[in-house]
Amino acid sequence: METDRATGAREQLDLLRVELARRGWHADQCGTEQRPFLRVRNRADPELSDSVACRGGVYCWSWGPAIGAVDDVSGTADRITHVLRAIL
Repeated sequence: METDRATGAREQLDLLRVELARRGWHADQCGTEQRPFLRVRNRADPELSDSVACRGGVYCWSWGPAIGAVDDVSGTADRITHVLRAIL
């Protein structure tokens, strides 16, 4: 029997949350069990924030576009921090 390695959206979002925290970014798990999401904030400028969901093996912005595959947590975190970066 093959082991089921599928991970749910909450677990995938938690992997991303941990990676963002490692980089000094703040992210909270929010939503319901059926529709979880991360609320990501730039600590330097809290106005720079957005929600990230996980659907069908892809992390995506609240407004729809894909950010990255769940098997590329580091690359996804790179894109999130780039988009939500403070421009001085």
